[in-house]
Amino acid sequence: MTEDFGDDLWSEFKPSLTELHAIVTDNYIDGSDPVLHVRCRDGRNWTIELANRARNVAVGLTGAAALPGDEVHVIGRRTRHFGEYRIKAVHLTIGDRAFELYPEALC
Repeated sequence: MTEDFGDDLWSEFKPSLTELHAIVTDNYIDGSDPVLHVRCRDGRNWTIELANRARNVAVGLTGAAALPGDEVHVIGRRTRHFGEYRIKAVHLTIGDRAFELYPEALC
């Protein structure tokens, strides 16, 4: 999967943007496939896919930026797979810090 703003990156995600407010439960930002695991108020668990590590670091998103218990606001594209609670993040706000992972995708 490429990290540029191409069809391959977004092919398995819906074209419309989704917003989600949740609490971080697990942090894998520094992993080979960077993700956050979060829980919404309704108790539903979500996987938030992030950009690749180089892009995350470039915008200041490191493992220390999101700790379990932190509130997160996610804007992203939800997977097309029925019953799967997964979003590819284009923008994150953790506490009072904003991270524009794919600003070109906010349009």
